[in-house]
Amino acid sequence: MPRLPSVRAALCGALSITAVALGLHCGSGDESLFAPQPDGGTCRAGLPAGCGEPCGAGDVCPAGLFCGADGRCSAECAPGETCANGALCSAQGRCDGAGFGGGGNDGGGASDAPGPDAVCADVNVTLTKVLPKVLFLLDQSSSMRHFKFPSGDSNGCNPDCRWTVLKDVLIGPDPATGGLLKQLEAEAELGVEMYSATDPVQGDGDDSFLPPPTDAVCPRFNGKAFDGLSFAVNNATAIDTILRPASVDDDTPTGPAVRAVVGLLPDGGVGDPKGFAAVPPTTPRVLVLVTDGEPALCGQNNPSDPARVAVVEAVQQTFAQGIRTFVIAIGDNSAQAQAHFKAVANAGQGKDPNTGDAGAVSPTTKQALVDALRQIVLDARTCKFTLNGTVQPGTEQQGVVTLNGAPVPFDAPGAPDEGWRLVSPTEIELVGTACQTVKSTPNAQLSARFPCGSVVPGIPR
Repeated sequence: MPRLPSVRAALCGALSITAVALGLHCGSGDESLFAPQPDGGTCRAGLPAGCGEPCGAGDVCPAGLFCGADGRCSAECAPGETCANGALCSAQGRCDGAGFGGGGNDGGGASDAPGPDAVCADVNVTLTKVLPKVLFLLDQSSSMRHFKFPSGDSNGCNPDCRWTVLKDVLIGPDPATGGLLKQLEAEAELGVEMYSATDPVQGDGDDSFLPPPTDAVCPRFNGKAFDGLSFAVNNATAIDTILRPASVDDDTPTGPAVRAVVGLLPDGGVGDPKGFAAVPPTTPRVLVLVTDGEPALCGQNNPSDPARVAVVEAVQQTFAQGIRTFVIAIGDNSAQAQAHFKAVANAGQGKDPNTGDAGAVSPTTKQALVDALRQIVLDARTCKFTLNGTVQPGTEQQGVVTLNGAPVPFDAPGAPDEGWRLVSPTEIELVGTACQTVKSTPNAQLSARFPCGSVVPGIPR
């Protein structure tokens, strides 16, 4: 029975979330596609130079050739030549539409029966990363200037107030070298918003340090009414331009600020098309709240129980929209404040605010702050990969997956979550240690190999 001609092509994967290059291979057989010639070679006259030369994993044969399973560059035909089945020879030296070669010295004959010379070329594909969207929501209240990091009076922000330390961590003291955002700008689509409110009591020593003009609205973002979010890969320079000159404002309307940037209606629905909840959920969405104190409400400048409840409710509704919230508390370490931060962090992960175990992160050193923020961004990536092809039912265990050169075991149904699994005919997921390796290793190298006949490619060669 004739074999499917297309399954000799490699299955090429398309990465759905993480920063890896995925090479997918299909191969079987022990010989090149041409029968031996009288002189002992496997390449006939008229084929491109390099035919018969050794090749191996990762090697690329010259134009018009592909790497055979015996480790030598081979071809079924010469590019542009008409094959025996009437198909035009491809740029890789294949008779598209023909059977596997090996039936004759011209390399163009079809074979109706499988044989040891039936092979598929290995194909390596570097994939474009599909990245999570991470929004940093920064407390811009005046206490960020008045107090040191992590505690104590800053003497007018001289030298290590919380605002300065936070900016140094995110964008670095020197824009030329940058900070954490520059290090992570290829790992996620990043955005930054700074939130505050106008102080209802002027002249109380807690006034805005922002230059005029500002908008008399609550909440406001770097002194202006909310006008939408901006996410981009390699976005550190653009963020630096906004964040570096920014000073602090007045108060801390955290609940209203979360509600504004997410675009929530009072009932938790999506009301603002410019908000985070309106961003299509095609990638993971993460909100990172960095604050140094307890919240107030618009029109108030003191923390209150209603303000605390407003934050928890806003974050719960944010989670219901598919957006996880992480809390970085860089100041107030009172028992009441820590209990509030924990409740918000639990709500941000879909847990019970009072009994959940998510917990806020309260770094006490600059390096701890760096580590916490970095881990959130790297962990936002998922371990699922979409394939540009379909794995045939019952053949998934024939696949061979490697991560950074090491084999990854197949995670069979009912087995512990460790290795890789096929979650649909077109999607692979890494679980357990392999997933953690991908999340903690930028530019991890993942490859998968399936034997011919087990996959139907979804893209032309």
